[in-house]
Amino acid sequence: MNRYLSSLMRSPLFEGMNQTQVEKVLAASNIVKFARGETVMKEDEPGDSLFIMLEGAVEISKNLVKIGLEPDEKSKTFARLDSQDHAVFGEIGLLGESKRTATVRALTDCSLCEIKKDDFFRLADADYGIGYRILANLGRLLSLRLRKADEELVKLTTVLTIVLKK
Repeated sequence: MNRYLSSLMRSPLFEGMNQTQVEKVLAASNIVKFARGETVMKEDEPGDSLFIMLEGAVEISKNLVKIGLEPDEKSKTFARLDSQDHAVFGEIGLLGESKRTATVRALTDCSLCEIKKDDFFRLADADYGIGYRILANLGRLLSLRLRKADEELVKLTTVLTIVLKK
């Protein structure tokens, strides 16, 4: 697992943390591997973990409204993440009791650091500094994603308004 330490140190999830703190998180995590084409998580299925990209690339897609669509039009790819960005995904599963909000599929062979909710909260209870820093960083990541989603919603609403006026 130490082989991935330098990569994890660059993840936005661990911003402001020292090497010892990241090592503790790594010790409470699992390295999971997915072959090209495998599903990492599926939309609407339960999930209780967060993932950090270590090697490889994934695509994130969401199901569209299914009424009147051809089979190949039922999902849309919204993002491509790779290990160079030290991307984090699945954070909703870490923070709450809910279903996955998207499907994530491996575009290449992937290595991911998986942090399960129970393991994270055990670690956060044992070391408040680690828990605080990760939750603060998650808050910042979620805030950025919410702002981007808000901007996209305004664009879509604008287009829909224009189309409906015609």
